[in-house]
Amino acid sequence: LWIDVNPPGHAKYQPEQFHFNNVAQIGFDVDRDKINPLLDVTFDGIHILNGDIVSAKPDILVSLKDENKFLALNDTSNFTVYLQYPGSVTETRLYFKDALQFTPAQLPNNSCKINYHPALLQDGVYSLHIRATDRSSNASGQIDYRIQFEIVNKPSITEVLNYPNPFSTSTRFV
Repeated sequence: LWIDVNPPGHAKYQPEQFHFNNVAQIGFDVDRDKINPLLDVTFDGIHILNGDIVSAKPDILVSLKDENKFLALNDTSNFTVYLQYPGSVTETRLYFKDALQFTPAQLPNNSCKINYHPALLQDGVYSLHIRATDRSSNASGQIDYRIQFEIVNKPSITEVLNYPNPFSTSTRFV
C-alpha cells in the first residue's frame, strides 16, 4: 500500500521543497481461506443414523455454511451428489437440472441449500454420497458424507418399544 501525502502537481496543495518524506509504503499480507465449510444433511427434518428406515418420498435437505463473508456459496459446482440404488454396485450421479433444487447463499449469511424430493419406489437399502467444497476449494470434511438408509413401502411394524422404561405399575407399547 503506497501513501502519498501532499502529492505534487495539485494546485490546491501548497508545494513543499522536499517531497521524499511525504511518501510511505506499508506492506500487508492477505491470508487465504483455510476454514472448512459445515455440511448438514437431514431427512424430513431429522438427522438419521446409518441404516435407518425413511419415507419412500423423503424431503432431503443439504445445507452448506461457510464463515467467509466475501465469497458467497452461489455455485452448484461446489457439490457432487450420488445415490446408489438397492442391488446396484455403482452410484448414480444426481444433477441440478434434473432432480436437485439449489438455493444460493445471500451474504452476509453464507449458507446455501439443496432440496431433493425423490420418489424411491423400490424397497431396499440406498446409499447417499455427498461431496461439498467452499469457493476456496476447502472440502467440508476429510471424508465425504455417506449414509445408508432403508425404504420399506409395505406397511408393517418394524420395532416395538415399551414406554416408559423402566416402569413400576404400567407401560405402553409403541
